Amino acid sequence: MKEYREDKSIQGRKEEIAIKVKRLQAAMEKAGLDAVIINKSNNFAWITAGASNIITRYSEEGVTSIVITKEGGQYILANNIEYPRIVKEENIEELGFEIKTWYWFEDHNLDSVKEIVGEGRYGSDVAFPGAENASELIETCQYSLTDNDIARYQYLGDTFSKALEECLAQVRPGDVELDIAGRINAALWKYDIDPVLFLVAGDERILDFRHCIPTGNKIGKRMMVSCNGRYKGLVTKTTRFVNFGEPDEAFMKQYLDTLDIENQMMAATTAGTDDIVPHRLAKELYAQKGYPEMWKVHHQGGPQGYSNGYYLVTEDRHGVILPNQCYCYNPSITGTKTEDGFIVTEEGPLMITKPVIFPAVEAQVNGVTVRRPGVLVVE
Repeated sequence: MKEYREDKSIQGRKEEIAIKVKRLQAAMEKAGLDAVIINKSNNFAWITAGASNIITRYSEEGVTSIVITKEGGQYILANNIEYPRIVKEENIEELGFEIKTWYWFEDHNLDSVKEIVGEGRYGSDVAFPGAENASELIETCQYSLTDNDIARYQYLGDTFSKALEECLAQVRPGDVELDIAGRINAALWKYDIDPVLFLVAGDERILDFRHCIPTGNKIGKRMMVSCNGRYKGLVTKTTRFVNFGEPDEAFMKQYLDTLDIENQMMAATTAGTDDIVPHRLAKELYAQKGYPEMWKVHHQGGPQGYSNGYYLVTEDRHGVILPNQCYCYNPSITGTKTEDGFIVTEEGPLMITKPVIFPAVEAQVNGVTVRRPGVLVVE
């Protein structure tokens, strides 16, 4: 399997940005736009090769915007509060962006865009005067990851997996769900990984709900944790189970059935294939394994990347899989769920999250041996 190493140099990041600007130029040409405004924090991280415009952590909108023109012009709009940090810490000028700035008590966003675009048409990923909705245009340019993107994803996956599993291995019966979420948060933050979703549940709550937000309940005999982590705009998802004492055979069979559905969906996810194919396969597999209605109870996932999920694959919403595109499936049968992101490569699936200290279940997927998580048993 190819090794990916992030080129963090200014030149390496500029080359990555050039690839992405070229994609945007082609998309703008097709859509008849003269420029696009990029403000959402995930899109900002994508076009700047990992820079951040986030102040309020859980707001989609950032505090500075990027403007890319059809001719390849690169601009950043920032008030005088954000300007110093964006220059010194994000190296935005060295990366080739021309800065337009003003005092915080003024608002020259629209004036600056008009100065750049003139009377041309422009789109934006957030509401902006005179702009067309360009969210989907920007997102589709992100689907096929660059080598630098993949290297950052691997850092996220490797570090996320280790920190999360080490944290979960310390949980004991009687621990409170909210406290567990807090411990996970602390474990990830020190690695610059921003947890953007926590689902923590014990015992009957695993059976009652698909989306178990953490509560003040205490863990008993079993725990399920789903967590989404974000690093430099990239997001991945994972689910892990911990059992206190030896799990019963019925649970383990169901868990392995769920895992096999996910593995077979991964195997069907190849470049050039419509992603409706693995979706339909999942429905067949549920039925074959004796759970014909379970596909209806929860979605099966879809493509991810600089988004928690670009769309959920359904009969009404699906698309052709691209090389180096990231997917994450999450088959679930009441009481079990499995979930790990992977990148579609010529050599087979490249796992993002993976078992580190959890037991591993090996499977063959498109000629590649993948290590999938088992259930951690704590005596």
